[in-house]
Amino acid sequence: MVHKVTSSNAPDVASLRWAVLGGSSGIFRRSLAPAFVEMGQHVVDAASRDGESLEPYADALARSDVDAVYIPLPNHLHAEWIHRALEAGKHVLCEKPLTLSPGDTASVFDHAESAGLVLMEAYMWPHHPRARTLLELVRSRALGSPQWGTGRFSWPMDMNSGDHRLDFRGAGSLFDVGIYCIAPFMMMARREPAAVAANAVRNMRGIDVSMTGWVDWGGGFGSGFAVSFDAPHQRQMDLVCSEAIVEVPGMHTPGPAGVSELVIRRRDESVERVLCDGGNAYALMVKQFVHAATGEQAPVFGRAESERLARVLQGLHAASVH
Repeated sequence: MVHKVTSSNAPDVASLRWAVLGGSSGIFRRSLAPAFVEMGQHVVDAASRDGESLEPYADALARSDVDAVYIPLPNHLHAEWIHRALEAGKHVLCEKPLTLSPGDTASVFDHAESAGLVLMEAYMWPHHPRARTLLELVRSRALGSPQWGTGRFSWPMDMNSGDHRLDFRGAGSLFDVGIYCIAPFMMMARREPAAVAANAVRNMRGIDVSMTGWVDWGGGFGSGFAVSFDAPHQRQMDLVCSEAIVEVPGMHTPGPAGVSELVIRRRDESVERVLCDGGNAYALMVKQFVHAATGEQAPVFGRAESERLARVLQGLHAASVH
C-alpha cells in the first residue's frame, strides 16, 4: 500500500537581517547560505577571522542593522560567542553541538530567556518532511511501541588534515555527528535515558575519531549508534517497533530534496510505503527559527531537547573513557 504525506515548504516568513560569525565555514557556504536565500533572509555581514584575530566577529555583533546571528564556529567557541551575541541583543542560531557541556548549554539558554531572545541549536533533521512524518507515526502509536533504533554516520576524513574536529576545538566524532544518530530516538522517547554505554577509538590527542554506543531510553526502548571519521561513507537509520519495522532508505540526514519514502513492514508481512515530500531541511530549519524569533512558534528542537542532548552526549563521552 502507498500513501502520500504532503507539506508546505513555502517561505511565508519575515525577512530577518543576519550576521554570520564564520562566513568562510563549509557548512555556511554549502548549506546555510542557500537556505537563507530560499527563505528570503538577508545576510548583511558574513564575518571571517582576520588572521588569528576574532575582532571581525565583534564588529558584526556591534552592527545596528542585524536582527539575528548564525554561528558555525569551531565547537569550543560556541558558548562564548552565543553569550556575546545575546549581549548584543541578537537572536542566535548556533551550529550543533550548541556547547560542549550541559552546564554551558543551560547557561546560554538562561541568558537568552533573561534577554527575551531566541536561541536555537541548528539541528536540521526534525524539520524535514520525512523526519516529521516518522516522528508523528511514533508519537501516534501507529507503529506500536518503539523498541530499538539504530543510526550510523561515517566518512573517511584525512587524519592529517589539521581539521578542528580532530582536536580540542571540535572534540571528536560524538560531538560532531552523534546528534544525527542519537537525537531522533531521543525525540521519540521524550525522556532522560536510564543508562548509556560507549567505546571509542581515539587519536594521539585523546579525541575520539570513532565511537559506538547504546542508550537505554527506558520503557523497553533502546538505540544504538556508530559514528566515525575513519570509515567508509554511511548515513543510515532504522527503527523497530512492536507492530512494524521502519526502513529509512538512503541517507537519513539531512533528508532528500525530492520525494522519498518510509518503508513500513507490518507483523502480517504486509509492506506499506509512505511517500513524503522532499525539502531543504536547512531552509525549513531557518523558516522555523524565524517563526520562533517573531513569536509565531515554539522551536521544534528547543531548550529541553538541547539540554537533554547535552546530558546524553556527556554521559556517552564519559562512558567511552575506559
